[in-house]
Amino acid sequence: MVEAPDELQKSFTIPDDHLKVCNDLGIPTKGNAAGNTVNLLDLTGQTAPTSPLPAGFTARGIVALVFSILSALLGVIVIAWYGFSEQSPVVTGVASGSGLKE
Repeated sequence: MVEAPDELQKSFTIPDDHLKVCNDLGIPTKGNAAGNTVNLLDLTGQTAPTSPLPAGFTARGIVALVFSILSALLGVIVIAWYGFSEQSPVVTGVASGSGLKE
């Protein structure tokens, strides 16, 4: 919440490139939320909010959830399989033919 908008306007300026983008897109940069500079209480023409999300799960969400669970289970299985697998013996020393004792 801005407590002193007049003080903020004295020390803060909006960059020209920001204003240019708004003008190019037809977004008002003066007035209230609807761009009305005469009657600030008139919000006719204000942009509408986006529609709310659908209630419950959608088909896309269920498919995404199923594949996420399957990939998580597959990952856990692969990690367990690797952990329980027979490990090859660790070779110590140096490669043969180097002239050093192993």
